[in-house]
Amino acid sequence: MYLVTFRLDPGEYDAEFHELNDAIRAAAEGTDGYLGQRTWNDPEGDEVLVVYYWETLIALESFAADSDHERAKARWNEWYDAYEVTVTEVIETYGSGFGDDADPPG
Repeated sequence: MYLVTFRLDPGEYDAEFHELNDAIRAAAEGTDGYLGQRTWNDPEGDEVLVVYYWETLIALESFAADSDHERAKARWNEWYDAYEVTVTEVIETYGSGFGDDADPPG
């Protein structure tokens, strides 16, 4: 499994951002190998973390090539003050479990 952590400092969102964001979400959800996502908001600031779960690196790369996703990446500075993406290969997970909230989501 692969996790993609998208850390962002939001800026100003406009209607075009929301339209593109919805298209990207639909593309991710329609990609074979997409397992879900989780979002966390910093209670003391504006920072947001979104973690996307992917079954394989091939699935992730397929999504990354989506044309709407490519357009959004090229325009990040219109909507975010800063961002960082970290791609992680999961070697092992363990713990007591979270029931219906267990990772990966879904």
